[in-house]
Amino acid sequence: MPSKKKTERVPWDFKDGENSYQKEPWILKKGKEYITIETNNNNKGNFYLQKDNEKRLSLSALQARLTYHQLLEFGYKLQKQKRKKTKILDSNDKQN
Repeated sequence: MPSKKKTERVPWDFKDGENSYQKEPWILKKGKEYITIETNNNNKGNFYLQKDNEKRLSLSALQARLTYHQLLEFGYKLQKQKRKKTKILDSNDKQN
């Protein structure tokens, strides 16, 4: 039986400036549980995965990609990062 490979992009595939780009860490949440995924700076191409405050696991790029998609199937959702608010001046706020 052929394996089902996920070809959908993961958060770390996006580059700065793309619509779906998010800085790391990437946090997936389901109820009160959360899982954090971040790159392993000591071993390029690998990732760290940590559930709540449990021990951090080191994963290969392929393992991280498959785990990410599996977590989505289990009902986890990627948290949107909060953007900094920028004040928009209207005509009354402008100074002459």
